[in-house]
Amino acid sequence: MSSLATLVQPLGEGSFQCLACQWRCTLAPGEVGRCQMRVGSADGIELLNHGMISGAAIGPIEDHRLWHFFPDTTALAIGGWGYALPVDQQRGQYGALPSDPAKQRRLDPQRAADFALERLCRGVVWAFGEPAVNFEYLLALLQLSRAASRYTAIVTSGMLSSEALSELGPYLHGVSLDLRGFSDNAYQRLGGISNWRQILRFAEEAQQRWQCHIEVTTRIHHGVNDHPDELREMVSWIKTTLGEGTPWHVLPGDAGSETAAATMRARRIGHESGLQFIYGPEPNQPTRCPACQATLISRQNGVSRKVGLDGNRCTSCGYAANLYLSIFKVHRG
Repeated sequence: MSSLATLVQPLGEGSFQCLACQWRCTLAPGEVGRCQMRVGSADGIELLNHGMISGAAIGPIEDHRLWHFFPDTTALAIGGWGYALPVDQQRGQYGALPSDPAKQRRLDPQRAADFALERLCRGVVWAFGEPAVNFEYLLALLQLSRAASRYTAIVTSGMLSSEALSELGPYLHGVSLDLRGFSDNAYQRLGGISNWRQILRFAEEAQQRWQCHIEVTTRIHHGVNDHPDELREMVSWIKTTLGEGTPWHVLPGDAGSETAAATMRARRIGHESGLQFIYGPEPNQPTRCPACQATLISRQNGVSRKVGLDGNRCTSCGYAANLYLSIFKVHRG
């Protein structure tokens, strides 16, 4: 795998534009991109995080807020270094490369895909660091995993460019989207960006063009992203654009009774607005049929079980739930 970025557009006079994420940085030799992981050179854009992984672990797919996506399966979670959002670069665990060379671990994408297969993982999920910043590694990993009949998923802030999604889309099954708010103020404070609606376009394109399963996670911060009007707009967008069966995971973003109350209020707004599947931070939350309230998926002590399903339908009433259970995509006309 080359150490040069692949989604690059030459601009003349020695500059290149990176097309991996929505910043679309233009870099002359020696200039560093906003992600702090890509630097301009005479030959293109060098990847400072080339081939490096920040972490890898095997566990339930539900650990990554994908509860309607191949439930009761095990996935290899893997990730790299770098973020696209400024707030994550300041606070995130994977924002800067480790200075100790011994901690700069490298793993070939083929070896990662083989490891998932050897350990009988049903799929592979990019779970640490921003996928867009690790696009070249991620694309190779998804292609190899898909060729081995594994499912693939990403946990993302939604900063992948349309060009990057076009490359990844044929090999991508699931997206766990971190949607931080639904206003300029909320995204400026929680993400460090003002042009946040491009994240909505990413989600819409992933689902409608590439048939990806999407689950949305929002962490509630009292006084920042919990205004009822903002929450209603967010829920309306989820329901209208992604569908009423889209799972919404609503979690407290910080401690305190006010945040706990705001989190409960957000969930109530979601229910009142017609979202069918809303989950909070509590353990052992089942998935219930929206039509008859029968348990479709039980969750106890970190273990999920499909208990009321015949394929994708409720065994009690026949309701078709929003579950993603096959690696073969159904293309829409």
